[in-house]
Amino acid sequence: MMFQTQPFNALTIPIERTNLIEASAGTGKTYGIAALFTRLIVLEKMAVERILVVTFTKAATAELKTRLRARLEDALEVLETLTPGIELIRHDTDYQALHTLYRQYRRQEEAPDDFIFKLLAEALKKENLPRLVIRLKAAIADFDSAAIFTIHGFCQRLLRDYAFLCQVPFDTELTEQNDERLLLPAQDFWRTRIANNPTLARLVYEHKYTPQNMLASLRRFLNRPHLNFRRPNADLDKIEAELHTCWQDVRNRLPELIRIFWNVRPTLNGNSYRESTFKELFAELQYAADNGLIPGDSKGKLADLDAEILQSKLKKGQTANHEAFKQLHILAELGRLKTAHEEAATAVLTALQIDMLVYLNQAQAEYKKSNRERDFDDLLIDVHNALNESPLGHTFAKTVAENWQVALIDEFQDTDPLQYGIFRDIFIRHGNPLFLVGDPKQAIYSFRGADIYAYLQAAKDAEYHYTLDINYRSHTALVDGISALFNQKQRPFVLEDLDFAEVRAQRNESRLDPPQNVIRIRWLHGNETEAVSKEVLRRRAADYCADEIAGILNQAETGRLNFQGEPLQSGHIAVLVRTHNEGHMIAGALKARNVQSVLIYHDSVFAAEEAAALAALISFWLQPQRTELLRFVLSSVLFGFTAADLHTLNQSEAELSEWIHSAETAAQQWQQHGFYAAMQAFSSRHGIETHLLASGNERSLTNYHQLLEKLAEEDEQSHTPAALLQWLQAQIQSAHSGKSAKSNILRLESDEALVKIVTIHASKGLEYPLVFCPFIWDAAKNTPDDWQVLHTPSGGTELLAKHQLDSSNEQQLADETASENLRLLYVALTRAAEQLTIYAGYCNNTPDNTFAYLLEGTPQTSREDTAAAYMAERKSNKAAGEMQMFYRNWQSFVQKHPDSGIALCNDIPPPAVYHANNSTQGNYQAHILPERIFEFIRHTSFTGLSRTTPAHDYEYSELQPTLDPAEAGLSNLPVSGTDTAEADSIFDFPRGAAAGICLHELLEKFNFNLSAVEQTELIRTTLAKHSFDAEYWYSSIASMLEHTRRTQLTGKYALADIPTKQRLPEMGFVLHMEDFKLPHIRTWLAQDHIRLPQVCIDAAALLDFSDVKGFLNGFIDMVYQDSDGHVCIIDYKSNHLGNSSNDYSAENMDTAMAEHHYYLQALIYAIATARYFKQRGRPLQTVAVRYLFLRGLNNNGNGVWSWDIDTADLAPWL
Repeated sequence: MMFQTQPFNALTIPIERTNLIEASAGTGKTYGIAALFTRLIVLEKMAVERILVVTFTKAATAELKTRLRARLEDALEVLETLTPGIELIRHDTDYQALHTLYRQYRRQEEAPDDFIFKLLAEALKKENLPRLVIRLKAAIADFDSAAIFTIHGFCQRLLRDYAFLCQVPFDTELTEQNDERLLLPAQDFWRTRIANNPTLARLVYEHKYTPQNMLASLRRFLNRPHLNFRRPNADLDKIEAELHTCWQDVRNRLPELIRIFWNVRPTLNGNSYRESTFKELFAELQYAADNGLIPGDSKGKLADLDAEILQSKLKKGQTANHEAFKQLHILAELGRLKTAHEEAATAVLTALQIDMLVYLNQAQAEYKKSNRERDFDDLLIDVHNALNESPLGHTFAKTVAENWQVALIDEFQDTDPLQYGIFRDIFIRHGNPLFLVGDPKQAIYSFRGADIYAYLQAAKDAEYHYTLDINYRSHTALVDGISALFNQKQRPFVLEDLDFAEVRAQRNESRLDPPQNVIRIRWLHGNETEAVSKEVLRRRAADYCADEIAGILNQAETGRLNFQGEPLQSGHIAVLVRTHNEGHMIAGALKARNVQSVLIYHDSVFAAEEAAALAALISFWLQPQRTELLRFVLSSVLFGFTAADLHTLNQSEAELSEWIHSAETAAQQWQQHGFYAAMQAFSSRHGIETHLLASGNERSLTNYHQLLEKLAEEDEQSHTPAALLQWLQAQIQSAHSGKSAKSNILRLESDEALVKIVTIHASKGLEYPLVFCPFIWDAAKNTPDDWQVLHTPSGGTELLAKHQLDSSNEQQLADETASENLRLLYVALTRAAEQLTIYAGYCNNTPDNTFAYLLEGTPQTSREDTAAAYMAERKSNKAAGEMQMFYRNWQSFVQKHPDSGIALCNDIPPPAVYHANNSTQGNYQAHILPERIFEFIRHTSFTGLSRTTPAHDYEYSELQPTLDPAEAGLSNLPVSGTDTAEADSIFDFPRGAAAGICLHELLEKFNFNLSAVEQTELIRTTLAKHSFDAEYWYSSIASMLEHTRRTQLTGKYALADIPTKQRLPEMGFVLHMEDFKLPHIRTWLAQDHIRLPQVCIDAAALLDFSDVKGFLNGFIDMVYQDSDGHVCIIDYKSNHLGNSSNDYSAENMDTAMAEHHYYLQALIYAIATARYFKQRGRPLQTVAVRYLFLRGLNNNGNGVWSWDIDTADLAPWL
């Protein structure tokens, strides 16, 4: 950037206006921010809560908090050390004198750096030492109130503290983005816009569009208020009508037109009108005519039958047959209309997708508003809107600006127009000092929405520009070598305002012994003169890299290569890659050479293959008859079966039956003891962990354990098996779309000092002594995606489909892609502290390679000229010439810097296997831990308690996931009455988890004050949503709902009599319990005045769970209060007790309540309800409990299980 810059000095920089601080790699950005923050406290006398510090990740926030506090503590420690010599300190004492005095008191300890002493020397000129100590102690004591936030945390704070000025509600819930929630409005859009439009329906079918894949392509453009659209307009119906009319004319005259063409062809240029080409064209037209189709034009030859083109293609000496040319012109018109139709169809599909994007934004906004939810992106949008669209915007900005005296913004290169706009509106426009710290050369997160143009705009807006110009990471030769590479070009990052800032190294010498070449360029082709395929080159790069690393470690093992005086270790080496496939390729090559490595990715564990394998395994447990799921699981990484192993399994009915029985057992254990216990037992039985350990697959073992923990945590939320499987599948889908939660990031498989394989994006901010870049020669894809965000000259952004791009747009996008690739290259090369190894090779896309651009021609040679030079060489001398051109450019670069420690190596690294020195192995014995007795806080529920109770005599009739065994239709209660239900009656309604979930959802949404007929749409929609035939089941479900709303429950009151405001559906609770003990519960239940049926008292003897000392949680289907003040608990049960209402008698319901221990659930619900009213100052006399067995309700008392509890009896738990 062509701005006047000066070196950054935290002690002297003016605290005013807008300041841009460029912090190149390794120059101590965090140190500089901490120094400036300390100065603001010590010298400028600001309070910690009046200084705003913003960064872009939680990890960076945590690091900043630690570093900033540490600097304040350093300053305080120096002052307290100097206190005994206070009489020696005058207002003009310089920092060196302070340092000398400090050393007199702290001889044995390392002193803080000079900055602290210089800062204190300046402060002591204005303030006496005791007062300064008091202020520093106060600042440290108040540090918890320091305003250090992520960008989202900052916006959340603004919305919370200034809710009235922002005009946002107080009680919103912050949630992570949910792709499942987006799919529903996408499907709604599909139904409303496409399902009833035959033209659109045909188009999306022909182009294989679905709500899912259209959503996936648009997902990253949601919630971007600055993004404009260029919506195309096309009259597809009109063009289709013209095309049909034209084709009808052609079809009627086709034999004649074909004859005319062959008559005139001898007069035409033979190369332009080849016989074979036009035979194929006319055959295509004839096939379409015979089959009633619109023809294609696969080779675009219809246009060549235009009368003017035919005239221009006449052979010399031939006379034009104008009448024939006029007749043939209709075929050219057909071609033109066919092309116009294709263009119109593309435009219509583009408009459709833009409309869907707008619809999704609106639907999401409405959903979040009605449900009082916001996600992280919304926080920024809400603040932006409050500043720019609210009448209180100016007052809001002014109030915030007055709250913080100065703002320090870290990692500013990762900003976007929305974020920068917020800081500009609050701080720049109100004249507050603003410090924007970042490195545009490391702006590599455009795929996350970061926008380099927002940084460049901020650079233009800033009054002062500074640079951190000392590199503390690398030594002089390495810093100078990397600078030399980028200084090959006037525009090293292609974009006009993005320059390379020069830095100098703090240290001159390498810490490797003996000294090595600091930058090694490994030419992958050796002495080859012909190019090889990219795949061969990739394999060669992995092998060469692994051989070099193994050789280096062998040298270190024998004392021939040291780092900082000690033998170099595996942990000192990093291999940087762009993709996971590259990482796995390197890991495999290293493993083959006995070198252990660790893969470090910032990706979701749910994107790993182990997640898909576990999802298939759970599906198999629930549906053991689907043996294709078993084969998938067995062939996965968890078991590693080969094709031969699967063939053997297919031939053995006994072995297959054993696996099915194992799945059934696991499903039963899940029901009784939870998912984790079932998984542990299954894994132990079949040796999953043993297999992963034996194969040395530490990555998979780590993923497997992490996934089990995630599933166990989710299972604790009382999920049914079906719901847990659905949750896992949703997590996998979100992970593959790049929207998984940060808490799901892959763990490291080892903490050992192993060779680190790191993606370049994940390596940003890190450093390694030795860095290898084996695949950096492979140019990234340079073809535009289906959608592109284009930056306009006015500073805005516009979303364009690929077909909307013109040549200038394509050129601009190519420049931006090249710039990001060059920035990614800069990040990769600057990770090295001691030595850098670059692998260079030639492939078809080498003209797009970053090195090709940097090395070609003069400093003024542009990216376009570079590509043109390579293409000209390829045209003249084929691929071999292009490869030699690339090699000559590398040679020329190295020759320009003869004494720089840069070496071009075209030899083949000798094959190597690492021989680690393991001679000092000891005899290890497990440590025997002393027995400990301790209590832990439990967090459980009725489901958790009932799981630990032994199973009864009834058997599972199916292994489908369940709500609870009875609600899934699994009860073994004797069935009296008729043997079969009436056709399509409620007794005939399917059993199982799906039916139970459907009925519960319907009852949750049902308005009991309205008849079922008035809610027909709700009934039909809910049935269809859960895959039940709405037409077939409507009448029986409507009848059941009418019985439910009309059945009297408390006195004369039915649910239909209870106003909506007196009903609380799905009441959640968390009860703290100190003494929920089984013996006490049994005794309590058996008391006569409790009025519990004897069969339930007897069943309580079968309960078996540990004393609950902690929390009980759950959800009550409904709690209501009638007009007489009576409070009633409602719980819906879809259990099938028989095929007539008489089967739902009090006796049969008592048995069902006992068998499934629902009486315990009812007791917990009663305690929760009584506490709820007591804590609100409205204690109850009694709590009525009504369990509604939905299939048996008939307004004559059947189907209602009743238990009235005096709250005085609940006193032990209230």
